[in-house]
Parts: sequence; structure tokens; C-alpha cells
Amino acid sequence: MRTLATFLRLSGDRRGAAAVEFAVIALPLFMMLFGMIETGIMAFTSAVLEAATREAARQVRTGVVQNAGDAVARFRAEFCPHLPATLACDRFHFDVRTFPDFAAITLPPVTLDAAGVPQGLQFAPGAANEVVTVRVIHPYRFVTPWVGEVISGGGDVVPLISTAVMRTEPFQ
Repeated sequence: MRTLATFLRLSGDRRGAAAVEFAVIALPLFMMLFGMIETGIMAFTSAVLEAATREAARQVRTGVVQNAGDAVARFRAEFCPHLPATLACDRFHFDVRTFPDFAAITLPPVTLDAAGVPQGLQFAPGAANEVVTVRVIHPYRFVTPWVGEVISGGGDVVPLISTAVMRTEPFQ
């Protein structure tokens, strides 16, 4: 009888109910919050990558990169100033290929090794009046591992890729 009275008295006590209810929803709430933040950071990085690739590819199109002594260093010098300070330039990789015409363009898929470095890249900016593809690859590493699992389908690194295709101008 005494146990029943204690149970009835405690079951009517609502103090602390909000704390318990918040504890139940806190984990899904924070998972969604961090997922939205991570997705926003990835979208920002992708937009910056597109803009920087477009600006640097223009230098390939006009022959500035080809006429430099070290074409890769010149391309990097054209690309990196368009990145914000939050993105390290050395984390971006370049794949520049030349084709005889637009119909002949075939680009292999980007594969990352265990360290997240793209494999099979080359840097051949071509000459005047050639079709050139410029791909810039950024292995984006997720801060929150479970977001990486959901977005990339496994793993915590996904390659963000920006591509520019053009015919180079008749430069000297």
C-alpha cells in the first residue's frame, strides 16, 4: 500500500520533465544542426572551387600558363589567389588534358587513394587552338564523420570537382 502511494505521488510530479524530454530529442537535433552546417561549408567550398577554376582556366585559354617556364606553378599562382584564407591551396589538385576536338573528350573518373589524394592526374595545357579540359579536384574531408557516411556513401572524404572545357585562343 505504501509503495502504491509513493508511486502515485511521484507520477504526478512534473518537475524535470522538460530536461528529460530535451535529452530525448537533443541527439537528433544536434545531428541535424551539424549536418546542415557541414553541408553549407561543403556548398561554399564547391562554389569557391568553381569560381577559382573559371578564373585560372582563363589563363590557360589565353596562353599565359603555356608560355610560363613552369606551367603547373603558373596555374597554381593564378588559381590560389581566388581562394579564401580558410582553404589551403596545397589541398587542390589539377588535371589538365588536351584533345583534338570536343567530340574526343573522355575524362577518366577521379579516384582517391587511401590518403585522399587523386590518382592518374596529368598537366598538359596544350598549344594554340586546341581543346583543353581543366579539372580542379579538392578532396573534401568531412568534420562530422556520420555526415560523410551519408553524403559520400561511405568514408569521410569526397572529391569536389570543377571542370572547364575550352578551345585555346590563337596565342603566340
